[in-house]
Amino acid sequence: MTEKENLASVLAGAYKLDYRWLVIDSELLQIRIYKDVSDETEVPLELNFDPHFAQYIVNVCKNKDNPIVISEVLVEFCASETHALYYDKKSYEEQAIAIRHKPNELTAIREDGERYLLTLNGVVRTNPGDWVIRGVNGEEYPCDPEIFKKLYDIIEEEPKA
Repeated sequence: MTEKENLASVLAGAYKLDYRWLVIDSELLQIRIYKDVSDETEVPLELNFDPHFAQYIVNVCKNKDNPIVISEVLVEFCASETHALYYDKKSYEEQAIAIRHKPNELTAIREDGERYLLTLNGVVRTNPGDWVIRGVNGEEYPCDPEIFKKLYDIIEEEPKA
C-alpha cells in the first residue's frame, strides 16, 4: 500500500471506531487519537508507527493546528483512498471472499503487501499473505495464514462481485 492508502486505512479505521481527533507532537513523532478531545479524563490511543510513516503523517498535517479533526484530513488528503478502502462496497466485494468463524459469517481479504490497520487493540502492521478480516461491527484485524486455516472455513473461493 502507498503511504496515502495507509493513512486512509488508519484514520478511516479510527473514525469508524468513533475517534474524531488527532494530536501530533512533531518533535517526538508522537501521534494520539481521541474520541472527545475536551474530555480531560480520556486516555488517548497512541498510534505507534515506524519513524518514516510517522514523519509522513507529521508532514501531511504540518499546516494544521492541534487538535486536528480526523475527517478533515481524510477529506483533504486521501478522500479517494478512504472511499476505496472503506466505503466502496463494490471494490471491497471484488476482493472479499465469504468465510465463517463458527457460528458467525464474516468476510476477509488476503493481503499481498504490508498495510497498517487500526484495530480495537491499536495499530498493527500486516505482512504479505495475512488475511484482513472484517468483523461483524465493521472492525478489521489481521490474521496469520496458519492461524486462519485453524479458525476459519472459506465458504466461497471467489469474491462475490
